[in-house]
Amino acid sequence: MDEETRDQTTGQATDRQTGEGEQSSAGSGMTFDQWLDSDPALRSEFDRRNTKAVQTARTRWEQEQADSQDEAKKLERMTAAQREKYQLEKDRQTLEQERAAFQRQQLEVQTGAQLQGMGYDAAFAAYLTGKDAETTSANLTAFDGLMRAYRASAVNGQMRGGVPPRDAEKHDDAPDPFLMGFLGKQKG
Repeated sequence: MDEETRDQTTGQATDRQTGEGEQSSAGSGMTFDQWLDSDPALRSEFDRRNTKAVQTARTRWEQEQADSQDEAKKLERMTAAQREKYQLEKDRQTLEQERAAFQRQQLEVQTGAQLQGMGYDAAFAAYLTGKDAETTSANLTAFDGLMRAYRASAVNGQMRGGVPPRDAEKHDDAPDPFLMGFLGKQKG
């Protein structure tokens, strides 16, 4: 790989160097290029991944270009009425997608309100919202049951307590020095 291509693929390495190839003050004192060049396996793996990413991006771009050219050719062959019908169908599909996204968002908002009504954080709504209201309701019921069981086990664990302190037994029989002084008795 020539030097110009290598500089383009390393991206951030150029950002980490200053002026005339000086090293950045952060890190171990090595630039990204120096670190990659220190081990040929690192350099080859880095180059392999960059090549794969570039190929994937190029394939996507070429597919998008081919699709738009195909659509343009398809529209050229259509009559005015067919073009209008095609555009209406395309607009209808877009509208349906937007409508579905809006309904999902509304259901998520309703789920958040229900969660707050149950005493939970509304942030769980994104995880509990189902495909429809029935699925969402079932998810909420299951979540509420699980949270109640968790809270009960946490409370039972705290009520159970732990091991008493080591010196707790020594003081059980000893009289309270404050009470002894209050009653006028001395330690004996």
